[in-house]
Amino acid sequence: MADCVPSSAATVLAALVNRSVPAYLDGSTGTNRVAGHREIDADGDWDAVQTWLSVYKEKRSTYLAYEKEVTRFYVWVLLTLQKPLSSVIHEDWRTYREFLADPQPSDMWVSTAKRPRVGPDGSISPYYRPFAGPLQPRSIQFAERAIWRMFTWLRCAGYLATNPLKLQRESHVKNSIVDHSERVLPDYLWTAVLSWLAKQPRNTVRQCRNYARIRWMMALFYGTGLRSSEAIAATMGDISSQYDKDTDKLRTFINVIGKGSKRREVMLSDHVLQELRIYRSAFALSADPLPGECTPLIFSIQIRKGLQPITRQSLYAAFKKLFDAVADEMEREGNAGHERVRGASTHWLRRETTSVHSHLELKHPLQEVRAVSRSVAR
Repeated sequence: MADCVPSSAATVLAALVNRSVPAYLDGSTGTNRVAGHREIDADGDWDAVQTWLSVYKEKRSTYLAYEKEVTRFYVWVLLTLQKPLSSVIHEDWRTYREFLADPQPSDMWVSTAKRPRVGPDGSISPYYRPFAGPLQPRSIQFAERAIWRMFTWLRCAGYLATNPLKLQRESHVKNSIVDHSERVLPDYLWTAVLSWLAKQPRNTVRQCRNYARIRWMMALFYGTGLRSSEAIAATMGDISSQYDKDTDKLRTFINVIGKGSKRREVMLSDHVLQELRIYRSAFALSADPLPGECTPLIFSIQIRKGLQPITRQSLYAAFKKLFDAVADEMEREGNAGHERVRGASTHWLRRETTSVHSHLELKHPLQEVRAVSRSVAR
């Protein structure tokens, strides 16, 4: 039988696992690599992919599903295109989609019997073949979603310059009627997001800080409609209060630089200010900003070198990580709406017309968060 013959796919995978891929294929000089600072310690494509997969280590089923898809795509790229993964372009993905519907030559790619990928000695089986046959449309869509996520994450991490699948997604949008009403999360899905967030551990200082930070970002974008660029450029010192004699109350605003370098004032609700105080307290700052304070409005979670502004890529990645985690849990539990949550992004928060802060206050009492922060700080 054909699959009793050692396969070249096994040879390529073994070279990847053993990190013995030739230098011209390992991605160190990939045409889609980006120069400058990156947020992961990976010089080659295989290590970069493994770093991305490590995000899902605690979600075993998700990890295995994604690892399977990206590994066989990687093997196909090296074996068929003979180029690094970080040199893949849009046309390569289109070719791979066609290949998935009919993996040819079948004696190279398709196994007629179930065989483990790893042999008894822990090495790659010489009879490994990535496929059991042609993929159905739904399976192809899942493969695209997994590989899209990988490329998106590597781009956000500063490893890749672009996501080569981006044009594929954009072409779908251009060929369909875009319904912007779908780019919001209804109340029941916000409840799912906030319920997931409430279950996250807050036993250490870092966990409490992560929790307070994502709450602050959600409240800020949801409650103000700020653009990402405005929030990234703003500082705590841009927040000021004015007395409103008509209501006999202080009104708090943030002064930001918007489109066309025009300044605008955005009012901060009491709920947004409450989340701001929790966020600041979690990082040992005074509850309220000081006049002229240079602290970034949103800062990087890495604070060993001081409070640095969050990057656009890290902001995007933080929200995608949140929405992906919620969607993964919903999908595992068979709950409807997980695909809509998975597609959410920072910009969706600007489209909302209802207030998330009532949900935040109702579902997650502020007193509980303060108590956790105090107990951790001791």
